[in-house]
Amino acid sequence: MEDWKNPLTPILWIAGSLVLFSLLLLFIIILTKKYVTRIKREERQRANLKILHNEEMLQNSIEIQEKERIRIAADIHDELIGQLRRIQLMNNDDRLTEVLKNSIVTARRISHDLTPPLLEESTLGVLFENVLQPMNTILSVDFHIVDAPHIQIPDTIKINIYRIFQEVITNIEKHANATQIFIRLKVSQKLIFLSIRDNGKGLSGNQKKGLGMKNITLRSKQLNATFKFEQNKPTGTRFALLHQRNE
Repeated sequence: MEDWKNPLTPILWIAGSLVLFSLLLLFIIILTKKYVTRIKREERQRANLKILHNEEMLQNSIEIQEKERIRIAADIHDELIGQLRRIQLMNNDDRLTEVLKNSIVTARRISHDLTPPLLEESTLGVLFENVLQPMNTILSVDFHIVDAPHIQIPDTIKINIYRIFQEVITNIEKHANATQIFIRLKVSQKLIFLSIRDNGKGLSGNQKKGLGMKNITLRSKQLNATFKFEQNKPTGTRFALLHQRNE
């Protein structure tokens, strides 16, 4: 009791209480920061795992597409074309022979569209020209290439850009009612840039949400590339794709 008569005692108790309270508060703050940091780290880990999972699914989806294309192309080449040739040899009707001949040409073109021959040896420019060749009779094609043939492009990149090009050209051919196509391709060590412009009626809302657009989006993500469609004035559509290379 004598200690409480000392005027310093209450002050010391208050000071001690404040110190303990401050230490407790500091301890709570440290624990809270650690908890928040751990939660954020776990959220980042979950987000990274989700991104990795999505990338794996994306890769698997594209690989399945390509394997299925190869299988169908092989069936067309080995089975369908073979059967058409056998029918052609047994046939004596000139008109039917001509129909069969055209059917074989069409089947071979479809097979090549599904799996481009000589993919490794061909440049993007050559692959694009093969796609455009059947269209030269119905469309005016202006194709300009700024290419460096010595630059090596991995087949995975080449096939994805080729498929995107196919998809855009097919959309123009089927839906745009265009008479002219203007194509610009630039390939360098740093980037691959593709521009496709037509004088048609443009894309409808359904085409912007269709399977073709989904395939373009899927393969652009696989490439880590950016793309956009723009309506030209007064008519037509412009497609642009940019792939920044890491080499």
